[in-house]
Amino acid sequence: MGDILICDDHKPTREMLKKVASKNPFASKIFTAEDGVQAVEIAKQERLNIAFLDIDMPNLNGIDAAKLISKVSSETRFVFVTAHMEYAIDSFSVHPYDYLLKPIDIQKFSEVLNTLLVSEIESEKKRDDVITIKEKHTIHVINKANILYIEKEDRVSIIHTGNNHFTSKKTLAELEKMLGKSFIRTHKSFIVNKDNISKIMLVGNLSYEIKFKGSKKIAAMSRHKYDDLIKGLSTG
Repeated sequence: MGDILICDDHKPTREMLKKVASKNPFASKIFTAEDGVQAVEIAKQERLNIAFLDIDMPNLNGIDAAKLISKVSSETRFVFVTAHMEYAIDSFSVHPYDYLLKPIDIQKFSEVLNTLLVSEIESEKKRDDVITIKEKHTIHVINKANILYIEKEDRVSIIHTGNNHFTSKKTLAELEKMLGKSFIRTHKSFIVNKDNISKIMLVGNLSYEIKFKGSKKIAAMSRHKYDDLIKGLSTG
């Protein structure tokens, strides 16, 4: 998961790097800017994980842009792109992750980008309050507290939050290991966040329906799981 900024006053370079970055499955959003001023404005509006900044630009150079971006986005990591390594000493104040020399080696660019993106994902995984899900070419970081339930449908698992849903190729058993004690298996095809339950209704001799706080969504529960859920609610 990572939002990326590519800032270079040379349009062909911007477009080339954007095209390469878009092929990385861990890249979320990719923003481009033609000078440091635009880069800073984007940083004020978006949560940037990684910024590739050309150093020698009009209006506001890459080093000064990085200093301003750091004030509004302390977690952004910088990679400077330059044809002049003598600028390196001036950039120490913003602790850049790396430098790329022009003309840019695309393989080197891809390697640096991938390393930073994987690092972002690993950092998110260390947080106990979220799970990280890959869906097609997007990485979603989902707050566990916002999850209502997860259901198995065909060969995928669908994670339901209050307003959205996300698809994962992980099995329910794999997701259970990631979720923690607030979640309970209520059916062979459902995992439920017991903290978000508002009502449990008997709908037949062998099944129940579970409703959730602030939502019209409904999950299923089999009869033999009912006692497990009640026990979980009483001890949670």
